[in-house]
Amino acid sequence: MDQTTLRRVKLVYPPALIDEPLLYRLIQRFGLLVNIRRAHVEATEAWLVVDLEGPPDRVEEGLAWIQKQGVLVEPVESL
Repeated sequence: MDQTTLRRVKLVYPPALIDEPLLYRLIQRFGLLVNIRRAHVEATEAWLVVDLEGPPDRVEEGLAWIQKQGVLVEPVESL
């Protein structure tokens, strides 16, 4: 059986990226299971608390990729 990991993070979007389908691209590129736990989206600010599940290397690669796009990734301690 393949090992999977579950990470809960807060994704904070800068205003310029709010309309970009970055979560969709994260799912498609890295094959991750994503569960949106909380969200706040307005015209000038947005954040999501999400659970990311998948192989540990893919989760880490996905988080690095979305950070490179300009999204702030903050760890959330409680699962």
